[in-house]
Amino acid sequence: MRKHIQKRLLIAIPTFLGITLLVYLLASLAPGSPLEMMFMDSNATAEAMEQMEARLGLDQPFYIQYLRWLSQLFQGNLGISYRTGHAVWADISERIGPTLLITFSSLILSLLIAIPLGIMSAYKPYSGWDYISSGLSFIGAATPNFFAGLVLIYVLSVRLKLLPSSGMYDSSGVRTFGMLVQHMILPVIVLSIQQVGSFIRQMRASMLEVLQDDYIRTARSKGCVERTVLLRHALRNALAPVVTCVGNMIPFLVGGAVVTEQLFAWPGLGSLMVLSINSRDYPMIMGITVCIAAAVLIGNIVIDILYGLLDPRIRYS
Repeated sequence: MRKHIQKRLLIAIPTFLGITLLVYLLASLAPGSPLEMMFMDSNATAEAMEQMEARLGLDQPFYIQYLRWLSQLFQGNLGISYRTGHAVWADISERIGPTLLITFSSLILSLLIAIPLGIMSAYKPYSGWDYISSGLSFIGAATPNFFAGLVLIYVLSVRLKLLPSSGMYDSSGVRTFGMLVQHMILPVIVLSIQQVGSFIRQMRASMLEVLQDDYIRTARSKGCVERTVLLRHALRNALAPVVTCVGNMIPFLVGGAVVTEQLFAWPGLGSLMVLSINSRDYPMIMGITVCIAAAVLIGNIVIDILYGLLDPRIRYS
């Protein structure tokens, strides 16, 4: 296990560098420049713009700009935002909490719904319950976040007026836990819909395979209660592929958060990323990319560790 983790860490380093290089290249190739955004509403002279360009290092070739940014990163400095003039990490630290709040909440909600539904579908395959559960999983997996969000906003916010449609708190300035929960419900549901569909299908397939193993038949022949067979003997091994599925869902969860945060005006990293892209704020774009890439790479390593803990039969060479 230790050798496998060390190997994954070594692989993560060039992967991380490749991600940051690609994002920096795409940002630099996008139409427009940070200078155009910074001086859009001013009557700055060409000389002033050239001085600012030289001060920011934007007059240097792409690879020089990237290497300079990378050297600052290795020193623990994410740079200064072109748009706000604040330290990049200071702005990110204000936004990362709301993003983690809805992403982890949606992940927990998805697992709490999908695991029982997947177990029941596998325990009674091709029954009415299985067909309903499978149908819901396919619909959920095929529903885009923006479409689900627009439908929920129209039904629950506009028509029924049951839930708020945007922000973390009301505009009154009062901030309570109950108010936060009310504003979280719609974004969390939207983020959970696709995850639930994928997790149900994975849990059903994994549980069906495990229930055919010899040790399950042995447990039943010994007179074990069916609930014990399902929850104690079968569930642990059936969860291993689901854990892998969770790791594979992390990038899609982050991508869905970008759309969902924009839709619900949620003040997280996703909405900050869109704002930074529109303003060509290279340091902020790269700072958010570093956070997302690190979260995905570390998350996959953690998933590998959990996979081995859930199934003792797994051995890494």
